[in-house]
Amino acid sequence: MRKLRSRSKAVRLTAATVLCLGAAGAAYAATGTSQFVGPAGNITSCLPPRGGQVHIWLPGHHCSGGWAQLNWGAVGATGPAGATGATGPVNPSANTVNGQTISKFMLKVPTPGSGTTTSTLYSANGLTILAECDSSGNASLVANGPSSNDSELTVSGESNGGTFGSQTNNLGASSNATLGPAASGHSSFAYASSSGTVLTGSIGYQKASSFATYAGCAFFGDLISG
Repeated sequence: MRKLRSRSKAVRLTAATVLCLGAAGAAYAATGTSQFVGPAGNITSCLPPRGGQVHIWLPGHHCSGGWAQLNWGAVGATGPAGATGATGPVNPSANTVNGQTISKFMLKVPTPGSGTTTSTLYSANGLTILAECDSSGNASLVANGPSSNDSELTVSGESNGGTFGSQTNNLGASSNATLGPAASGHSSFAYASSSGTVLTGSIGYQKASSFATYAGCAFFGDLISG
């Protein structure tokens, strides 16, 4: 009877050993005791009700007397992919955000010996913005609309220590609407055409000499259309 009992309890391990065995149960078979590994790669063990040594059994054994059955097996299949995470913040250098196009720019216009030097700062969506620098080094911005004379332009900002504002209800091709007094300043504007095009912008303009070393006027800012 004692011989039969000793054969029925094949292996005894401490709980700490079992934890290691659970991490790689199949490796246990490599020690020469592969008879304890079932056909599916599983290993059967029983844990005493009050803890203690864990007993490893031959395949097919069922724990009794309040002992808890613990089975280990081969690594399971990979689970399904998790849900997509929340969208991260928008890259501040992006060109398109929520269907709107952002254009950033910086333009330098040289101071002429006489008269005014004019460069096109923006021309699209029926709106043209000209950057000008006169022989005195004053910077200015001028806006013209499409040939239909059926667009609107609202302007506000600050220049030369004061604020300004204007509105043009019939902006056309030859309107020459200023975006602020000549010299230096900052202008914010909103433009709308009869076809539904909307454009907003924020432009800084600086009289010569700009950037301390450049003998001309400077223009910088961003335009948003969409």
